[in-house]
Parts: sequence; C-alpha cells; structure tokens
Amino acid sequence: MTRTAAILARIRTAATAATAVFCLCLAAAPSLAAAQEDGGYLAKIDEDLAGLNSEELEELLVFVAGNALFTLYHEGGHMLVSELGLPVLAQEEDAVDNLATVTMLAADSDDMDLLLTNAMIGWFLIAGDDGEDVTFYDQHDLDPQRGYRMLCLMVGADERAFLDVAQELGLPEERVETCSQDYEQVSASWETATEPYLREDDPPAGKIEVRHEPAPDGLSSLALFLKESALMEDVAAELDTLYELPENVTFRATSCDEENAFWDPDMREVILCHELLGAFAGIYLDVLKDAD
Repeated sequence: MTRTAAILARIRTAATAATAVFCLCLAAAPSLAAAQEDGGYLAKIDEDLAGLNSEELEELLVFVAGNALFTLYHEGGHMLVSELGLPVLAQEEDAVDNLATVTMLAADSDDMDLLLTNAMIGWFLIAGDDGEDVTFYDQHDLDPQRGYRMLCLMVGADERAFLDVAQELGLPEERVETCSQDYEQVSASWETATEPYLREDDPPAGKIEVRHEPAPDGLSSLALFLKESALMEDVAAELDTLYELPENVTFRATSCDEENAFWDPDMREVILCHELLGAFAGIYLDVLKDAD
C-alpha cells in the first residue's frame, strides 16, 4: 500500500472513529442559539457532522484532509525557508504554495491527486465566496491569480489527471499550454534550493515532534479525525526524513480562537488551529446545503 493510499485508508477508518464520538459530543453540545452566541458556526460542527450520512461524511472528511494536508505542507515550507535560510526570490507565500503543490504532486498517485484536487477546490470556493471571514486566508492573500498559478502547476505535472478540473475552474487554454514549463521550472528551483540540506538516511532524524492538544467545544470530532488520520505525523515524518534541520521543531494542533495556521519562528512551531479544520468542514457543509 502506498503512503497516500494508507492516508485515505486511515481517513475512512478515522471517519468511523469520529462517528463513534458524535453521540458524546452531542450530549454536551450547545443549542443552535447558544452556539451562535458563544462560538458561531464552529461551536456546532460536531452536531452538523452527526446529521450527515456515511457517504457525505466521508466526502467531507476527504475535503478537510486535502485542505489540511496542503496547509501543513504550506506552513512546513515557511518552516524550511526560516530554518534552512533558503533564498526566496519572489513572494514567500507564492514560493511555499509552490512547494506544497510540487510536494503533493511528487507522490504521483491517484489518492494524492484526489486530496490535492480537494485542496484546490476548497481554495477557489473560499476565494470566490467569503474567504475574508477565515483568518488564514485573510492573512495569506486571497488573490484568484494565486490559485490559478497553483492549478497550473498541477496541470503542468499531469495534464491527464487535472485538465478537467482546470477547465471547470476556467484556466484559459493558452495558459494550459505553458503549464508544463511552469511546473518544470518550479520543481527544479526547489530542488536546487534544498539540495544542500537533503539527508542521506531514510529514517526520520527525530527533529520534528507532533503534539495534539484538546479542541474547543464543537470540534472534538475533527480533532479526533486529525489524530486518527495522522496527517500531521505524515508531513512531519516526510520533512524530518528529507531535510537536515538545524534545530528541533514542533507541529502542534491546538485551539487558537481563530481559523488559522502559521509558522512561529520564535517557538519553532508549525501551528494548525482546530478552528481552521472547522472552517474547512463549514465550507463543505455549505456545498452540501446548496446541493439540496
């Protein structure tokens, strides 16, 4: 079984585990009025997920996983730029978007393609709707052209796999024709920049620790899903295996009181907020409501 196939298998197992705690979450869940007063829509995510059928829940969790995985690689890119002192000639946000995209594409599997496609669809849903309400995207520049650059890398790496989604999202045909050059340039640039820091040993160096902290009310099922799916552990192990990091680093899932994820250079921590997972789930819940 490939690494990404294992991820999807764990996602499906985690979906089953998450449903097992819905009844416990609902027993302590606030009413809708209380949720709106105390924590907004995030305070009732557990309740909303409990109302989905098994197919809808699995689709939602794959969507959340794809967006979370891309976010972890993105923030991991910030960590590499900071810790390794990598040169960034353009905007750093664009550079780490590129790294996240080419890293996921390097898996070269249908499973990872599915996760990456969900991440890109999520980006366009937020960029085209009300992404300014999500702190992470408010701080990470919701320029539609940025999304198209990322989509172009996907098409450039594998036109067969991504041409349909590119056409659906309106990537111009003349742009599609140049995407392979973009992908080759970006991939080669990152390989050149990181080559001096590549490790020769296969096992992880033990430089990256992963920590899961309790989620706020309403997000317990997503916190369990994150832990059971081992998304943070997978990204941490990959980066810890590939690169010679000078100092120890932590990947932490925690409550932040905002829908965000970020690299903290002072604490040397990649932070993934439980609230951002709730925001990803909320986006897909809106899609399901619109489809009814």
